[in-house]
Amino acid sequence: MKDTIATHRGLASALGNAVASYHIATFDHSQRVVHLALNLGDLVGIEGPLRSALGWAGILHDLGKLCVSEAILRKPGSLTAQEWEEVKLHPVVGFNLLMAVSDRLEPVAAAVRGHHERWDGTGYPDGLVGEDIPVLAHIITLADVYDALTHSRPYRQRPFTPSEARVRIESQRGYQFDPSLVPMFLQVLDREVLR
Repeated sequence: MKDTIATHRGLASALGNAVASYHIATFDHSQRVVHLALNLGDLVGIEGPLRSALGWAGILHDLGKLCVSEAILRKPGSLTAQEWEEVKLHPVVGFNLLMAVSDRLEPVAAAVRGHHERWDGTGYPDGLVGEDIPVLAHIITLADVYDALTHSRPYRQRPFTPSEARVRIESQRGYQFDPSLVPMFLQVLDREVLR
């Protein structure tokens, strides 16, 4: 995997830049997700090539949004059922784009595909349950949700405060999130506050 990530580093960077060009808010969000995900990965003991894969998965987790209408991404208020179905395709699109580059990018692609799966099996696109979800996807999910909660979104009147977001994360332990990762993620957040 090390050679593969290094080999495709330029392409992965170009894909990240494509996301930035298409929707800067998604790119900014992805930058923050990478930061939180790598800090959690360090606490979990993710090292070497797998850590590199985690970083790329963080920056590319929303790559599939390149195929979502910009009007939907910027829409204030609730999405229609049809718009929501379009948004729900982005993990599969991102997975397919990465796998088209090389099947050796599978750890990154699997994390991209799995970042909206839920521990309890009610997520999408595959309805995976618990440990069937790749660990990198579990890590990206926590970072993704926390950042989405604490930053402005067109569909929400105001972002959650960090305290409100922590309560939300804790309340979803064992439902949306891997129960073993939530306490470690809260440690990451505590360290962020001390910076």
